[in-house]
Amino acid sequence: MRSVVLLSALLLSGAAYADSLHVLHHFAGPDGQSPTGLIQASDGKLYGVGANGGDQVTCNPDGCGVVFSLATDGTFMKLHDFNTKDGYQPTGLVEAGHGKFYGTTFRGGADSGSGGGVLYSITSAGKFKVLTRFGDGFVCCGPAMPSGHLVKAKDGNYYGSSQNGGDFRDVDHGNGLGTVYRFDPKTNAVTVIHSFTLGDNAGIYPFGPLIVGKDGALYGTTRENESGGAPSVFRVDTAGNFSVVGSLPNTEPVAGVIQAKNGDFYGTDDGGPSNGSLFRVTGKGKTVFLNRFDRADGKGPRYQLTPYGDGFFYGSAVEGGLLDPQGGSIYRIDATGDLRVLHSFDPAAKNGILLNSTFVLANDGLMYGTGALGGNNTRGTVFSFDPNDLGAVQSVAFDSAKVKSGHKAHGTVTLFAPAETDTVVHLGATPGPVTVPATVTVKAGAQTATFNASTFKIGAKNETRVYASVEGQGTRTVLTIVP
Repeated sequence: MRSVVLLSALLLSGAAYADSLHVLHHFAGPDGQSPTGLIQASDGKLYGVGANGGDQVTCNPDGCGVVFSLATDGTFMKLHDFNTKDGYQPTGLVEAGHGKFYGTTFRGGADSGSGGGVLYSITSAGKFKVLTRFGDGFVCCGPAMPSGHLVKAKDGNYYGSSQNGGDFRDVDHGNGLGTVYRFDPKTNAVTVIHSFTLGDNAGIYPFGPLIVGKDGALYGTTRENESGGAPSVFRVDTAGNFSVVGSLPNTEPVAGVIQAKNGDFYGTDDGGPSNGSLFRVTGKGKTVFLNRFDRADGKGPRYQLTPYGDGFFYGSAVEGGLLDPQGGSIYRIDATGDLRVLHSFDPAAKNGILLNSTFVLANDGLMYGTGALGGNNTRGTVFSFDPNDLGAVQSVAFDSAKVKSGHKAHGTVTLFAPAETDTVVHLGATPGPVTVPATVTVKAGAQTATFNASTFKIGAKNETRVYASVEGQGTRTVLTIVP
């Protein structure tokens, strides 16, 4: 019971959002629902898909999904309504030039309405064409259920991963263990270049998009491993030569990875039954966990990180945050694991919840993302935020980072600038032996305020995160308690 009380201290209400977060579009259902897969095209517009919404007749009641465009001034256009025969649950887009895009759906495509998805083309004017219909994976050996958008490799072909299908299946995995496949835009031919198997210790069910690495090869992640090993970051070149880059023990990655300038790979772990994590895999295959989420900083990161020129990576968590346990959060983190919560979402604010796409760094300097639900119509939103908006709190720190259990620790909250009016800073500690006041007030004209944290007697070393935030934006420090 004490853990619940302490965690709830992190979720005290306040103004829900910083001023920089702005909703461009509130989905209503017929125009789409559960928006995801944002990209910015060469015409400056954002393009994306609604995983649901649109045609609510053949896909009753949630809809089969849509393709849409959205200008950064909020001008919205629905480009296509999916139905079961041309695929449903679209997963994202890649720009192919001359106003053309390629995309995939996760399901549908067969005349019966079943099927393992389609690969399609669509223009910025909405001209749509199914190029390939995937099987359901129960019959060998093509891809089934593509799990992320396509990427264009240096050979001019496009590549993707499918959660199912391929050469290998058994009684427990009747529709296949997954593939990496090639799409040739000249012939529309789809070719499997790698089929996942239980025997290669790489894991199965690749989920999320691939990336093209600095060496021209393709990199992605498997979601699980039922052979006693762990999911992995894998590498496969365009000729199909496959290898494991690094193992990801006790994770459930569903978003693939990105590659930093130094060659390291960074990714997110949805966490399954846990809160999730952020990891780095070095070029030598060493796995380092940068952050284990604790719900105050978020829960369930499901999408790729977005690098920014400030040396940080920006990402989202589906749930958690500093305002509402189901709201979600936007965070930034650096290569050392230093994390700041940039925004915490609150369903009551109607800006969207359950964040649902990788952030797009647009040419106007803002980042754009989506909420799967929430907004004025509860069907999701597209929003923008300024990555340079760090909120009011610069730091929270203690006179000593280590304190003997049963003793008090003296802490200080520092703002980025002197307070114009009395500013209430919310405090919280993750479940453990530390208790902090619910709030501390920085007086008008001041830049700091102090507080005392209490600790109770413990028999083993403990590290507790202490957060300080204003309006759902905040930072944290670690207080170490020793017996």
